[in-house]
Amino acid sequence: MQEATLPSYLEHAPLGQLIAATRRRIKQALWAHLSDDNLTPQQYWILMVLMEHGPHSLHELAGKVCIDDPTACRIVKALSARGLTASSPDPDHGRRILIRMAPGTEALQKRLKGMAAKVRGGLEYGFSDEEKAVLRSGLMKVIANMDTLETDLSPGTKRPLPAKA
Repeated sequence: MQEATLPSYLEHAPLGQLIAATRRRIKQALWAHLSDDNLTPQQYWILMVLMEHGPHSLHELAGKVCIDDPTACRIVKALSARGLTASSPDPDHGRRILIRMAPGTEALQKRLKGMAAKVRGGLEYGFSDEEKAVLRSGLMKVIANMDTLETDLSPGTKRPLPAKA
């Protein structure tokens, strides 16, 4: 894989800017691979969860792709309108609906699985297992910190941020 030359300003960018740039680059790379199937990155992520983990409720699906329920609902509705997802009552829960891949999507699933392997391989290229574990741990800390910050910024909440370790 050819190494790209990165802008020098990213070398000393604040972590938030670097994380945002990383997310943006992942989405841009996905857009390039998804254009033939006329899918968005968010649609791709929802389909991947359904393909890799089976049927999910809307709330579970939203949580797995880190989006809110209304956004997940709009995405699933668009996928359903295209015949890519289907829903049915959950036999184990009287009021829950399960979303799954629709019948007849096997060719799309095969293409997306191949693309996922390529994207994941490209994303992790050059990282040792130890480096991946350190990055995963660091990103999980960032997510936890943002969850705390979001709570701290909520009206009526005044709690100090955790002290630096």
